[in-house]
Amino acid sequence: MPENQVEEPNKHDDLSQKSEEVQAIIDRMPTYWTKWVVLCVGILMGIIILLGFLIQYPDTVDGQISVTATTAPVRLVANGNGRITLLQSNKTQLQKGDVIAYMESGADYKHILLVDTVLNRLNRNLSAKISLPNTLILGEVSSSYNAFLLAFFQYKRLVSSDIYTTMRQNLRQQIQSDEAVVANLNNEVQLKNQILHVSADQLQKDSVLLAAKGISEQEYKQQQNTHLSLQEARLNLQSSQQMKQSEVARNHLEIQRTLLEETEAKEKAYSDYITRKNELENSINLWKERYLQYAPIEGELEYLGFWRDNSFVQAGQELFSIIPDKNNILGEVMIPSFGAGKVEVGQTANVKINNYPYDEYGLLKGIVKSVSRVTNRLKTSNGDVDAYLVVISFPEGTVTNFGKTLPLDFESKGTAEIITKRKRLIERLFDNLKSKGEK
Repeated sequence: MPENQVEEPNKHDDLSQKSEEVQAIIDRMPTYWTKWVVLCVGILMGIIILLGFLIQYPDTVDGQISVTATTAPVRLVANGNGRITLLQSNKTQLQKGDVIAYMESGADYKHILLVDTVLNRLNRNLSAKISLPNTLILGEVSSSYNAFLLAFFQYKRLVSSDIYTTMRQNLRQQIQSDEAVVANLNNEVQLKNQILHVSADQLQKDSVLLAAKGISEQEYKQQQNTHLSLQEARLNLQSSQQMKQSEVARNHLEIQRTLLEETEAKEKAYSDYITRKNELENSINLWKERYLQYAPIEGELEYLGFWRDNSFVQAGQELFSIIPDKNNILGEVMIPSFGAGKVEVGQTANVKINNYPYDEYGLLKGIVKSVSRVTNRLKTSNGDVDAYLVVISFPEGTVTNFGKTLPLDFESKGTAEIITKRKRLIERLFDNLKSKGEK
């Protein structure tokens, strides 16, 4: 118990001694040093606060971008197995419809294209003059071509033939002749009527004379027979007149019949021609799709393989690509649904292309052109992910912020940072404090 009482005073003495030493150090610190420390700390804090206001750190939404264009490149694939013959060199500028290559078949591709050209001319003008060689190597298209030629020439012969016109002209001439005969017969009938009228008067007088015994009965019978003969002659004339009138009416009907027959014949021939032409066009299109490679759009040809004449290709194999000219590039970005609500049209996007290192080439400046309103489900290594499709336009083209022009390939890949809002550092600090405080 006494030992404990001895130790406690010693501890108090030590603390008192240390406090006196600290106080002595504080008393010895010069006041001007304190002022400088406070001033430096204040200036440093002011600089930090000022930088917090001046420095802006953008809030971004990142995603993978695929650079494409308003008109995508067209890839041409082989539709069958066989050896290919090249007609255009790599990097050649092509017009729409230019033939690039063809595969081996039983037809001469030049003959197929010649027939196709003729059909196009006929579609524009059916009366156009066409010229075709006597011998064409068309392979599997031959049967359709022969049927078309038969129908075409039958229709052309019918259209150019004047047989129906001649028939109607002859009928009209016959009608004119018959109408003239009818007119003459009508005059004869009228003349006979006058003669019969005179004969009837004479017969009436003879009957009076016969009653008065002025003439013999034989003379009266003779006059009566003459009168009857005149009546018979008039009836014959009237019958002839009616027959001619019937012939005129029949010839008029015949003219109408020939008109109808001609119309039906031309319609049938034209219908047959159109049917055969469509069948030939379908056969040619099928042949072209199977054996011919041609440019569907205007642009630059690019080989998708090391092709040469007689190279063997398989169905479904990609052969060529046509890159359109004067094409506006676009960027397609798939951004995750988390945070996508901050993305709006008109926001700036910084695009870095994988093929061109950022440190050496810089980045492209883009503008958000559109944002999809619904999500698309994407399959990733982590499972299905909901994402929005964002389209980026490039008003400055492919010129980077380093002033370099990137010769971008279509479907180039990269990353896109969409700047949704620029925040000051101090705002970001207070936002973090606020969010933690609300939690």
